[in-house]
Amino acid sequence: MQNPNPQTTAFLLPNFCRDRSIFFLIAAAQTAVILLALVDAGVRPFDWQRLSLMTLHVQWVCIASAAIICGLRQRLMKLSTRISILVIWCTFVSVGFIVSCAGQVLVYSSFKTGTVGLHTMMTGLIAALILRYFYLQQLVINRSQAELRARIQALHSRIRPHFLFNSMNSIASLIPTDPATAETAVENLSDLFRASLKETDEQISLAQEVGLAKQFLFIEQLRLGSRLNVQWDIQARPEKWRIPQLTLQPLLENAIQHGIQQCIEGGTINIRLYESDKTLKITIVNPLPEKTLTQSQSSQGNRLALQNIEHRIQSIYGDTAKISATKTEKEYICILSLPRISNRSLQKIR
Repeated sequence: MQNPNPQTTAFLLPNFCRDRSIFFLIAAAQTAVILLALVDAGVRPFDWQRLSLMTLHVQWVCIASAAIICGLRQRLMKLSTRISILVIWCTFVSVGFIVSCAGQVLVYSSFKTGTVGLHTMMTGLIAALILRYFYLQQLVINRSQAELRARIQALHSRIRPHFLFNSMNSIASLIPTDPATAETAVENLSDLFRASLKETDEQISLAQEVGLAKQFLFIEQLRLGSRLNVQWDIQARPEKWRIPQLTLQPLLENAIQHGIQQCIEGGTINIRLYESDKTLKITIVNPLPEKTLTQSQSSQGNRLALQNIEHRIQSIYGDTAKISATKTEKEYICILSLPRISNRSLQKIR
């Protein structure tokens, strides 16, 4: 159970500051209490009073221990997994000892060393079982997240060469006739690839993200010319919001590849950014081509692109971010909702 990298401790231990972890902690503890009560009863009639006292004791231990561990979470994250688990287990045992002593005095008005020792031992056993469960559960989550991140990186590596070749062809054609525009395109392309080489969940300001999106659209307009028109409607305050970098770019790439590029006369992409219910709403509307034999392929490409984007934002935000798409006869409407969240809260989600 040793983790050589202390920085990964947050991923291998339960987060007792979250409601879900508290719920599973209480549920697992109660299950263990019921099993112990059944074993203790044996063939005798079931003692409901004893079950109530055991439940009261164990739940007090769980809730108090979870509160202490939540307060120590930032310090535990700096330790190795083995030491962190040992500290958490000792916290449970210590709280169990204190609760047992208080219960003996308050309920029975006496202090029995053997009873306190038995209760403390049972607390340690239950805590070990619960921590083992959380540890194995977190390992499964880590494996799933690692596979998802690898898939996202693989998708990026496949998209980059295609976009690079098209951009370089456009730049090469401009060098003899318009070297200034070609130089601007090279600078924009460098900024985009510099951003794509960073961590996929790094957050930047909304103003920076819009700037990257405009650089991407500038390069695409060199290739598509007058077929590509863009209208921006930015109502959200750029200084207030921070979002994962290159969030807009794949949405715009999807709108161009499966919308503008498929239309003979091109069209206009409408981009709207606004705030609603403490979330950032990003709406992108692009025209759809007339019904042809390739429309089913375009529709399938749209679904795959949106699924990839959905997987990415869920790997960063969890279930708090949402993306939806609506198709009419002439337009494709994509709506992305991102919560306002700090880097510290983002680490807790992960």
